[in-house]
Amino acid sequence: MRRLTNLMPMIGRFHLHRAFSVHILDAKSPSSMLARGVTSPIKDLRVRLATEKSFFRHIDAVPLTACLGAEISGVDLSEKLSEDIVEEIWNSFLLFGVVFFRNQNLSPSQQVELAKRFGEVDRHPIVRGLDENPDVLQIIREAGEQTNFGETWHSDNSYMLEPSLGSILHAVEIPPVGNDTLFSCAYSTYESLSPKLRAVLENLYAVHTAGEAFNPNSVSGGSFDNPESTMKYQKAQELVSHALHPVVRTHPETGRKALFVNSMFTTNFEGMTRKESKPILDFLYEQTGKPEFTCRFRWQTGDVAMWDNRAVQHVAIGDNSSHRRVMNRVTLKGDKPY
Repeated sequence: MRRLTNLMPMIGRFHLHRAFSVHILDAKSPSSMLARGVTSPIKDLRVRLATEKSFFRHIDAVPLTACLGAEISGVDLSEKLSEDIVEEIWNSFLLFGVVFFRNQNLSPSQQVELAKRFGEVDRHPIVRGLDENPDVLQIIREAGEQTNFGETWHSDNSYMLEPSLGSILHAVEIPPVGNDTLFSCAYSTYESLSPKLRAVLENLYAVHTAGEAFNPNSVSGGSFDNPESTMKYQKAQELVSHALHPVVRTHPETGRKALFVNSMFTTNFEGMTRKESKPILDFLYEQTGKPEFTCRFRWQTGDVAMWDNRAVQHVAIGDNSSHRRVMNRVTLKGDKPY
């Protein structure tokens, strides 16, 4: 997986480096700020970037909200990107959690090559990829379909022992209105909790499984048996197995703590029944959807979104079932949460 080595340009009193530590330069112990939960400088930096256009040297990044998300311009993702541009995209990815690129003309092969600049590509274990390029998962919702792939909050493939690091989604065919995607910052969700609840959650593990979301009797947007289905599912060990992950995970690059449970794949806390777990999990899911922790992206054909599954959840809004929607997704291999 790609790791950064160069210091980013300074902006005001903040700077960004390889491990994405944000320091106040005159602080007595800057290296411990994030560990102590001092996160406002990061939010301040994102806000400053809304007006400071010279922070990045090779790209322009305009934040969507003070919490997460930025739109990047000045980049053609179909070209072979320089190391400097790749590095700045990765820094913005870590800073904003999800970044967007408008009007990109990418073939499936080009999308895979783009993903490889940032890490190792990971194939979906249950949904088959394109015949001509299995690394690309094509997500199709035909006009008239009432089900919607990704219709509840989730972090991609959290049911795996090593969940996906990130995802790159390319809009191939988009309705004239609707079917946007919402993203939520798992850092902010965690930081909004009371110190007492955070302390409890940090000692808990949660069970993640694909068995319900991809139930062969009720899968959304595809079929295990119908050869004519636009999305084809395959039987996999992940349908009957589960993964245990810490409820609060530490981001391996930023060092920040993030809430790591989601309503699509998390079923209960380890050592607790579903009934016992449900009140707390429902509360945490409610926090995920709070408007102040989210950004909403309205798609246009050609747009690309790239998000960090270690720090961001997302949900596909299925409000327009009268038009066809086609998206190509490539995911990056991650590591075991801790």
